[in-house]
Parts: sequence; structure tokens; C-alpha cells
Amino acid sequence: MIPLPVLAPFFALILLGWLLGRGPLALPAAQAGLRAFVLYAALPAFVFRFVAEAEPPPPAALLAPLAFVAASAVAGAVAAVLARPGLRRMGGMAAISANLGYIGLPAVAVSPLGSDPAAVGAAIAILVLDVLGTLNLGMVLLTQGGLRAGLRALIRAPIAWAMLAALMMRAGGLSLPAPVARLAAMLSGGAVPGALISLGAALAAGGAGLSLRPLSGVAWAVPAKLLVHPAAYVGAATLLGLPQGAVVAGALMAACPVSLGFFLVAVAGGQDMRAAASLCLWSTIAAAPGFAVWNALLG
Repeated sequence: MIPLPVLAPFFALILLGWLLGRGPLALPAAQAGLRAFVLYAALPAFVFRFVAEAEPPPPAALLAPLAFVAASAVAGAVAAVLARPGLRRMGGMAAISANLGYIGLPAVAVSPLGSDPAAVGAAIAILVLDVLGTLNLGMVLLTQGGLRAGLRALIRAPIAWAMLAALMMRAGGLSLPAPVARLAAMLSGGAVPGALISLGAALAAGGAGLSLRPLSGVAWAVPAKLLVHPAAYVGAATLLGLPQGAVVAGALMAACPVSLGFFLVAVAGGQDMRAAASLCLWSTIAAAPGFAVWNALLG
């Protein structure tokens, strides 16, 4: 099971955001300002540092992202088909948007898998796929106004430019000047707490709290995320002949709850804020016993 020290701060920041959302962050303008800081400053800095500094995975893990893509297609299709018309894109994206950077990778690192090069390499490769692919796909699909509006939002998004800049730096063997590197580190440090507090404040909006009502129409995305996604990954990884460590690590990554990036992009794109926040919250609550189940099944 995922260690409590990894999950406890996660929930504590969501609770803090919920409390602030009943007071200082109750105003929609205040919440919009916090989300803007995370989406346009802190998160791009976080993504830039990760892409620029990540170690390349070992060869044995190179097929893990392929298995993850196949599993995502299955889970997203299941959630989209079962979602209410008008919410299919939201349900499908929720089922494939895993909280890998804040839960998945730390969970692999602090478990016995952390000493398995294939497991660590698979986890990092899947996280790169998520940062470079899933987040951008969500920006295209979740922006109101159709494909053209989504592509315009992607072109304007600082996250996309941060990724491109980091890849160009890696290709050229360049490094940031020390003052710029410190600035990027300071900004990226606000990505996790800012996003979690924003999520908690959104849950408090209108007194939604722990209500299941905002999930109406997209509730099937939660089991699709926590059950279908990891099961499909295990099947695809087994067919591809991945090492056992890569199979287990990838399954745990797939079993992660809906990501905060999904929440931020969905709200920025004009989707239902309370539904997006509830998908993150309830999938996170259900992820703890889900990890225990997958750990028991996969050893």
C-alpha cells in the first residue's frame, strides 16, 4: 500500500484549500487568480525542470509508455461511453489523467520497486509521456469551442512552450544561468501546494464538500481510472514482454487517482469546476484501498 507519509500532505493541502475556500478564497475571482498562477507560472516551471533534468530510462523500460498508451485508450473509451452525453470528453480524459508526479513516482521511489532499475525507468518514462502527451491532449479536448479553440489554447499555453524549451536545452546540452535556475526552482515549488489548495477551494465552492452530486454523469470515470486503467496496462505490458518490475510499477502508476493537471486544464477550458474537483477528490480517496488491492494482486 502507498505509504501514509506520501498521501498525508496531499490530503492536508486539499483540506487547507477547502477551509480557505470557505473564507478568503470563497470569491470566484480569488480562486481564478490562484489557478492562473499555478497554470501559467508554477506548473510550467515544474514541467520545465522535470523534462530538462530527468534521467533517460534504461532500455528495458522503453516499451512501458506504449503499454500505458494502450491502457489509456481502453480506460478512456470505457469512461467516455458510460458518461452522460455532453460530458464524454471530460469523463474520458479523467480516466487517463493520472496523478503521477505527486503520488505515482514518489510511491514507486519509496517502495521496494525503487531499487529495481526497470521499475524506476518505466515510472520515469511513463511520467514523461504524461507530461508531454496527456496534459496537452486534455488541453485540446477540454477547451470549449471545439478542436480549433483547443489547438489555439495549446499554442498559447506556457506549459507547451516550457516543454519545448526544456527539450531544446537537452538536445543542445545547454543549462540555465544560475539566477534563472533559482527562479524556476522557486516557481516550481508552488505548483503542488498551489494546485492542491486550488482543488480544495473549488470543492468548497457552493458548499459541495464531499457531496457525490457533482459526479453525476461522469461517475464511471473513477472505476475506469482506478480499475480498468491498471488492468489494461498489466495486460498490454505482459503481451509486450516487459520485465516484472516495469509491469508492477506501470500498474501502480495507472492506478493513481485523477491528476491535478486535469482539474486545472478542465476549469481553464470552461468545463464544470465542481465535477472536475470531485473527480480528483473521490478518485484520490478511493486510490488508497485500490493501491492495496493492486499490491496484493501483483506482489
